[in-house]
Amino acid sequence: MKHLFTTLFLLITGILLSQTVDERNHIISKSNTEQGSLLKKQFDGAFIKDQAEVKAFLSNNPQLKNKERLQRFIDGWPIFYHEDFNEYAAETIKANSMYPSGTLGLSVTGQGITLGIWEAAGGKVRNTHVEFGNRVELSDGASNLIAHASHVMGTMIASGVSPSRRGIAYQANAKAYDSTNDNSEILDFASQGYLVSNHSYGNLATSLPESAFGAYGTQAVEVDQIMNAYPYYQYVKSAGNDRSSTTLNQTILKGGYDLINGSSTAKNVITVAAINGVDYDATLPPDYNPNNISSFSSFGPTDDGRIKPDIASKGVAVNSCISNSNNAYGFLQGTSMAAPGITGLIGLLQKHYNNLNTGTYMKSATVRGLLCQSATEAGDYDGPDYIFGWGIADGLKAANIITNRGTSAILDENNLTNGQTFTRNITINSTQNLNVLISWTDPTGIATSTLDNRSPRLINNLDLKVIKDGTTYYPWKLDPDAVLSPPTNTSDNNVDNLERVQIYNATPGTYTIQVTHKGTLQSGSQDYTLVASGTGGLSLNTSNFAADNNFFVYPNPATNVLSFHNPNSIELSSIVITDIAGKQLITRNNINSNDIEVSSLQSGVYFITFTTDAKSFVKKFIKN
Repeated sequence: MKHLFTTLFLLITGILLSQTVDERNHIISKSNTEQGSLLKKQFDGAFIKDQAEVKAFLSNNPQLKNKERLQRFIDGWPIFYHEDFNEYAAETIKANSMYPSGTLGLSVTGQGITLGIWEAAGGKVRNTHVEFGNRVELSDGASNLIAHASHVMGTMIASGVSPSRRGIAYQANAKAYDSTNDNSEILDFASQGYLVSNHSYGNLATSLPESAFGAYGTQAVEVDQIMNAYPYYQYVKSAGNDRSSTTLNQTILKGGYDLINGSSTAKNVITVAAINGVDYDATLPPDYNPNNISSFSSFGPTDDGRIKPDIASKGVAVNSCISNSNNAYGFLQGTSMAAPGITGLIGLLQKHYNNLNTGTYMKSATVRGLLCQSATEAGDYDGPDYIFGWGIADGLKAANIITNRGTSAILDENNLTNGQTFTRNITINSTQNLNVLISWTDPTGIATSTLDNRSPRLINNLDLKVIKDGTTYYPWKLDPDAVLSPPTNTSDNNVDNLERVQIYNATPGTYTIQVTHKGTLQSGSQDYTLVASGTGGLSLNTSNFAADNNFFVYPNPATNVLSFHNPNSIELSSIVITDIAGKQLITRNNINSNDIEVSSLQSGVYFITFTTDAKSFVKKFIKN
């Protein structure tokens, strides 16, 4: 009977914490389902045509190497797909800071989130592996068990039966597919309100024409079409492992630059580079130098100079599940091993956001902005580069921005209309580094197959500036014709759909954030996300501390005492402090002070509920 009650409790808990049907329906309601349906017909028709062309080509070329990986033809060229200790992966991107034992006290494990995974053709996950329990759903006809698929899945969700191989979002669920007819399947996945999927496969570089490298081609257009139809869905892509090639002009003549290709060049995709890893708890040996890129990770840029890859994660010597048996593990490396770390991290961050904002999740543009805003600097210069992108993903900083949203950080989803100028003032009270970013899901551009076409692929060109005392601070940008040069921040960025202004040692005072646009916005407006944070915290208006203006709490974060402001002297009947799971920790019924002792609470996020005879007000605060 005891086991029955335990089973029922776990089942009910899982149901309560899962991404609900209502939550997914809310996401669907914000999507362009008509566009999605049209795209699905387009992709299904293209798949039938592609398969006919592949069959005819193979019948005439039976001797062809890699014939089992031939997927389709684009502009007459055959496209071949191939596959590009988890403990260190989690530590490198600080995902472990959100775990129950983590420094943030958030108890976020991925439970309630469903991740998607697509593998190279025929690649099947061993869903019966001891690390997966019953959390992996095989969602198409993939038939070949391969180590790569199970390894990627393990990095995403392995439960930790072997503690050092525990995945990033180790209690999440997953739906697994292979890459056959992937675009149509991705549309189905996104149309159900799911949030993120991993794609650790790509084109065989040696089969591509020179013009395909860096180009905004057909594959990039297709992915951007999907993400425009479903603005909450995020596609995560491995950057590729082609820098170790000895036959490509990009490695022989260009030093490994200009290698990004296929869907990795899409404007709205998160493209992931592979580093050796970082052990933040130890004296860093050479292999864990955060500036030490792997020997194989493909470098950008895109032909129009956009910052690709976007972010970096551990992809060297990753120990995870393999498919030999239900309890087999092994080492693999590649950007294929780095991308699932980012996919799992997104699952954690979405769950953390949902815990604090019941019923809602972040749009994909918000996810991209959050990851790039909070990244740890890497490379030879401050700012982005075409090796690491914006740096090494940092789950701790990203989670803190979510936690501090509306108190000492900004994470707002806005809309800019034609001709509009958006401004917002922020204040800092001490010298600190100031970080402001905008990101948006840019409308799909026109595919190009011209060699090194420098024309921007940007459709809606938003501009970010930060102004103080007559000085204008501009966003970072890179020059595709000078890939070894440092980034500049002295003028507008006219190519990226993510712009970041960094002000080092910003002096105290008021700064004006300004968002404008050039030209005419397609469809008359553009959704975008604004992210702002400072190393010492921003001072925002009282209205930003809580949705209700009658109450706000301070200081936030609190150390020993939390105070509240009750300007209208409303009579309170009770005050209750709960953790994010809803457990009551402090209750006061006799209220004779505006100060509450919170020193007994562990570090983490809490909610305080003020109750009157008529209503309740709920506020969020952080305990240091």
